[in-house]
Amino acid sequence: MARRLELTPSFRAGMRRLGIESGTPVGQALVATLRSVMTRELPGPLDYQAAIPPTRTAWVRRVTGCNLWVFYTFDDAEVRAVALTGAPPVPLF
Repeated sequence: MARRLELTPSFRAGMRRLGIESGTPVGQALVATLRSVMTRELPGPLDYQAAIPPTRTAWVRRVTGCNLWVFYTFDDAEVRAVALTGAPPVPLF
């Protein structure tokens, strides 16, 4: 099922903070990861839940070949990329 993707302001801020630019190998890997989040069954087999301080949780997917972590939430119609970090989060379970 294809879903609409929303890149939140905090996700975009993470991209700027980490210096990720489109067209670079890292940028292309990030785009591929976002496409897979949009089109595949969620959560994926390697995705896990992690905390976003102070009180939220989100699913997390690692960007293949990079030390980047996409935090996302989803419903039937939309995936919201809510954060991007350069350090692996601690799983809730």
